[in-house]
Amino acid sequence: MSHVPLPERLRPATLAEVVGQAHLLGPKGALTRLTAGGRLPSMVMWGPPGTGKTTLARILAEATGHGFMEFSGVSGSAAELKKFLADSREMPLFRTVPPVVFLDEIHRFNRAQQDILLPFLERGEAILIGATTENPAFYLNPALRSRCQLIALKALEPLHIQQVLKRAWAKEQPGQPEPAEVFEWLSHWAGGDLRSALSGLETWMEMPDPDLESLQGALGGRMMFDRADGHYDLASAFQKSLRGSDADAALYYLSRMIRGGEDPRFIARRLMVCAAEDVGNADPQAFLLCEAASRAVEQIGWPEARIPLAQAVIYTANAPKSNATVLAVDAALAADDAPIPEAIRDAHTSTARKAGRGAGYHYSHDDYDREQTFLPDKLRGHSFYEPKRPQERSWRDRQEPDAGALSALWEAWVDAHPDGGELPLEAWSADLACSREALARTLGKLAQGKFTLGRKLEAKPV
Repeated sequence: MSHVPLPERLRPATLAEVVGQAHLLGPKGALTRLTAGGRLPSMVMWGPPGTGKTTLARILAEATGHGFMEFSGVSGSAAELKKFLADSREMPLFRTVPPVVFLDEIHRFNRAQQDILLPFLERGEAILIGATTENPAFYLNPALRSRCQLIALKALEPLHIQQVLKRAWAKEQPGQPEPAEVFEWLSHWAGGDLRSALSGLETWMEMPDPDLESLQGALGGRMMFDRADGHYDLASAFQKSLRGSDADAALYYLSRMIRGGEDPRFIARRLMVCAAEDVGNADPQAFLLCEAASRAVEQIGWPEARIPLAQAVIYTANAPKSNATVLAVDAALAADDAPIPEAIRDAHTSTARKAGRGAGYHYSHDDYDREQTFLPDKLRGHSFYEPKRPQERSWRDRQEPDAGALSALWEAWVDAHPDGGELPLEAWSADLACSREALARTLGKLAQGKFTLGRKLEAKPV
């Protein structure tokens, strides 16, 4: 029995043996075009685990006549990398043709360490091929990114994984019938990671009297994202499902994050952001519930924290949506600075009052209906907040109509309808710029002792 793991024994030696990645290796693929002239540029391969980044780097180096040197960001330090590059420059083999320096897990180097690579790339003393599961935009220096082509690899489809599993079976178990149900299960269980699928097959082949149930128990579940793009992809899908009012999709992505080991506090933060940004004042209760779920997460932890999180997810997904709040604050942030009106500037000192500050200010509690100007003159009449949903306009229900104007309308109506009748609330609401509910509250006082107001707001003589 070989001590070399099955994924390593099955590693392709030519591009023809590589499965998937048609967008890179097809006739019009990015790698096909980049290497068409025999020249290999520096690049960073970015994609999920087990998609062939290391394999492609080795094959490309050999196909273009470059030596291959491998260095890991997991175990190597910056000083070791610098010595590694300097020593390779002195090797006779690399004096005419620069080597391909393959840096696995390149995102593990901090930005200062990444800068070590720049002079070697600028002088043409090395060709960098980096491999990472992280988004290069988040982890790589702009200077390094600008000198490299970014090559995005995709998770492999189950069909591609089954193709390699069959190839491995034919090589390792020639003449034996294929365990088709095992191939089918492994190709989906692996989640696009060919290395994991091959390791799973190797586990199967080493088990005495294997069966699918035993294999499933041995391998268990899989984390469907690492702390990389899958993390951000799931968070993005989660919030967009909430915004789109799809509770089932939001619950599904919640479960994916839970199974993947996501920090529950991160999930709670995304929920609160969505409740404020995408629901807002169309249903203010959504934010309160999400904030309560966040506190519950801190207090009870997994696995029970899944319940208040799910409750908040379902409520937020089904709540009416409006982005009027975020549009309002962004519009205010974009407004020009302008002098604060003198009437509302701080006037608590005698010096400030002598300078005219506070002059003309009216204490709002003395007369709620008295109009004042609070915005700077330059922005007078400008409206940042534009409600989008009826629920956001409900504040008008708390605005009382002008007492004098309503009293005049009421007296005129009573004179014309001494026997009562249906009140023209719609017309009065429009004339007085208030809601029907606010009118009903005030009319109850005006009608007292003369009429009773029914459920249909019909006035009848006492």
